[in-house]
Amino acid sequence: MIALGTAAFILLILLIVIGVPIGLSLMAVGIGGLALVGSLSTAMTQTTLAFWSEGTKFVLISIPFYILMGNLIYHTGIARNMFRAASYWLSWMPGGLAVAAVFACAGFGAVSGSSTATARTMGAIIIPEMRRYGYGMPMATGVLSASGTLGILIPPSIIMIFYGLMTETSIGALFVAGVIPGLMIAVIFATIIMVIVRIDPTQGGDKIEVPGLAERIRALLGVLPVLGLFTVLLGGLYMGVFTPTEGSVIGVFTVLALGLLQRNLNLEAIRASLTDAALMSTMLFVIIVGGTLFVRFLVQTGFIEALTGAMLAMDLGYFQFILAVTLLYLVLGCVLDVFGMLILTVPILFPIAMALGIDPVWFGIYVIIVAEIGLVTPPLGVNVYVIKTVAKDVPLSKIFRGCMPFVAGMLGFIALLAVFPQIALFLVQ
Repeated sequence: MIALGTAAFILLILLIVIGVPIGLSLMAVGIGGLALVGSLSTAMTQTTLAFWSEGTKFVLISIPFYILMGNLIYHTGIARNMFRAASYWLSWMPGGLAVAAVFACAGFGAVSGSSTATARTMGAIIIPEMRRYGYGMPMATGVLSASGTLGILIPPSIIMIFYGLMTETSIGALFVAGVIPGLMIAVIFATIIMVIVRIDPTQGGDKIEVPGLAERIRALLGVLPVLGLFTVLLGGLYMGVFTPTEGSVIGVFTVLALGLLQRNLNLEAIRASLTDAALMSTMLFVIIVGGTLFVRFLVQTGFIEALTGAMLAMDLGYFQFILAVTLLYLVLGCVLDVFGMLILTVPILFPIAMALGIDPVWFGIYVIIVAEIGLVTPPLGVNVYVIKTVAKDVPLSKIFRGCMPFVAGMLGFIALLAVFPQIALFLVQ
């Protein structure tokens, strides 16, 4: 039976590598495996139960609403306002536009919840500006690819909801715990940019013409609604005023009201936002149900129990475990996306982490940061391919090379987080 589970695990990875959508791969292998260890009737019953049990979870409602909120904000043009304000206030630094790009991505990530959406939206706005001011394309594309990862760390985050559903960890606590790590990684990225420009001035471009104080304050006021929304959502979660699901609904209605008041939302934009949110939510639901079926099959084969037991028998200490998991994710990131990595690894690694006394919220933040690295490493690097659509003339090798300093920065932060776990847990406890 364990051999059957191992074969199914390998088959799943092969299906994903050759391009079969991960949700369909999980469902096909999960249903097929359940039929093999039981019967087709049993597999169909398990499938029905999985759809019902996962589909009736209250917190699942938050996923389409957070996606919709990010889509609506994209159509309001606030993303461009964020970059304008950041560039006006940060352009005095070495590589000022690149530094502004980092914090603009962090701001958009605070309301979009998606890494690829952050990279796509901000890349389309910022890369042409960096090109116009003479920035080196390896750094320009690298910083946008890497900064897009802030979208799944700074709350609200779709991947945090995904992890919370898998492990029954408080999603509100995960949201709050992601704030300080997200801001620290943004500061690390900004520092890396300034070091790169000091070492190689050709990577930094010309300074932009900064307007007067009145214009800069006006630009800052343009992003206050989003900052206010982020503060209200995070503050409400932190103080227990509302749940993550209720917060998602409040966020959508706030953005709708703001867009209608400012007259930058029309019916076509709302329709496009709803369509995209529906498609994305359906895709994620299929992944969640497929993952549930696949894990149930692996449990029945004894694969998860055997692998968990083998890892526990190795008697790894805390730091050895963290190092092993980091290396595992770096390898998996070459062939899998974030959802694939979490589906395949969390059911195995989470019980081991709990046995080692690791806080489930801390482990969630750690896993998400390590998974982020897979978004900018070859050969898959989803964010790199997203940025490639914006900078079509820049070879993929150059974009990946531009990402490497930021990958090093994230790895350094992981080491810091392992030594000082309170970085993530400070606001939660």
